[in-house]
Amino acid sequence: MDPSAPRLRRRAVALVAVAALPVPLIALGAAGQAVAQRRIVGGTGASTGDHPWMVALSSRPQFGSSRSGQFCGGALVTPTKVVTAAHCFYDESTGRPTQRPSLRVIVGRDDLRGSAGREVAVSGVWIEPSYSFAANSRDVAVLTLAEPQNGRQVLEMVDPGESWPYAAGTPATVFGWGDTRGTGNYSNTLRQVTVPIISDADCGHAYPGGRDSAYDARSMVCAGEERGGKDACQGDSGGPLVVGGRLAGLVSWGAGCAEAEHPGVYTRISAVSESVQNVL
Repeated sequence: MDPSAPRLRRRAVALVAVAALPVPLIALGAAGQAVAQRRIVGGTGASTGDHPWMVALSSRPQFGSSRSGQFCGGALVTPTKVVTAAHCFYDESTGRPTQRPSLRVIVGRDDLRGSAGREVAVSGVWIEPSYSFAANSRDVAVLTLAEPQNGRQVLEMVDPGESWPYAAGTPATVFGWGDTRGTGNYSNTLRQVTVPIISDADCGHAYPGGRDSAYDARSMVCAGEERGGKDACQGDSGGPLVVGGRLAGLVSWGAGCAEAEHPGVYTRISAVSESVQNVL
């Protein structure tokens, strides 16, 4: 990549023609800004048997069938509601909302090449009204499932205004099927990685604005190793960041993948959970 180009990476799978391979890492975003999306780097295998609330978002007409049409992740928070990232429903080339044809939520499928679990139709998509695509702020959406997933464990969200899950150094685990090397090498199987929460001061220093987007502690939180090597990346957008067994963040954006001094940036659930609760 041109080192003079903007480094912002949103973390949904890039839209390509169904037959086109490989999926490109970089897409052109609003105002000509170079953007892409996120995956799990430096992690290990995970299972929906152990984490039954982990789901994949699918749009086969747009993203093909080889990986079940997966383009983002999400978390089941009630039998009929999935929380994910708002930017998963925006067109990177225009910065405007876009349709995802034949939208499905896949539950209980570890390997996207298979047919395990269920593909559940989506009857509604709610996007946080104050979400800003340009600023990446309040990056949250809620999907309503056409069929309740009764009996499946859900993931509890942190409470509005709760602060302890975001203390610097707190271990947090992120899940997804995204890129594992930062080179477009998307994982077919679910993965996870544990990274420490980064202080607001350090994250603000990493993302002061300008070449990269600006960090805003009011609706964002950072997590990652200071030396890099562990991170979410392309294809992980909307996936859960879990602290103490509860949903604390959503994969949102960052500079590169697993780069030193550039942690991943997540939606701060405590800042948006009140709005989310209103549509559950």
